[in-house]
Amino acid sequence: MNTLQLVNNEHSLNKDFKPQHLIQDSFSKIWLCREVFWAVRRINYILCKLGLEQVVIISGYRSYAYQEKLFMRKIDYFGEQGLDDEAAKIKAAQIVAMPGHSEHQLGLAVDLAVWSMKDLADPLTTDFEQTSTGKWLLQHSHQYGLILRYPKDKVTITQITYEPWHYRYVGQKAARKMYENHWCLEEYLCALKG
Repeated sequence: MNTLQLVNNEHSLNKDFKPQHLIQDSFSKIWLCREVFWAVRRINYILCKLGLEQVVIISGYRSYAYQEKLFMRKIDYFGEQGLDDEAAKIKAAQIVAMPGHSEHQLGLAVDLAVWSMKDLADPLTTDFEQTSTGKWLLQHSHQYGLILRYPKDKVTITQITYEPWHYRYVGQKAARKMYENHWCLEEYLCALKG
């Protein structure tokens, strides 16, 4: 698997794409590529040793069909708010990736929350960045091959709103290089091209 494959508004996956080597997390019942699964397991082991709150997986692999369902639900929501079809679609695309354009379809993306937030109506909140675990992840996730995929100061590059809960597996070497240079995935891939 290409752990550096770019999936965003400009680079898509076809509807039949499904990653190999998916593993189901026994607690959340969410599927992830094995690399992500083991990275999260190792992170939770360290968090436990440090006395920090462990993470819980909120979202992992999503099929094209499931992403389509999420996208249509968001369009319907904005339609109910009074937006016309085109405006609702544009607004929805700012929040939910269009089908085929979600990293979750790769199986390499994971949305995380801390245990104390898992039962909230929406556990994926920017409050995650204020937790000790969220702060620790920001400083150490690269050691496990994960990067914060949509940083606050890279929105103009990623074209995705800040998501402190969304991590992406890219491998330890690439993650370390991105961390050291404060690059997002798009910047790293550009640097590789020279």
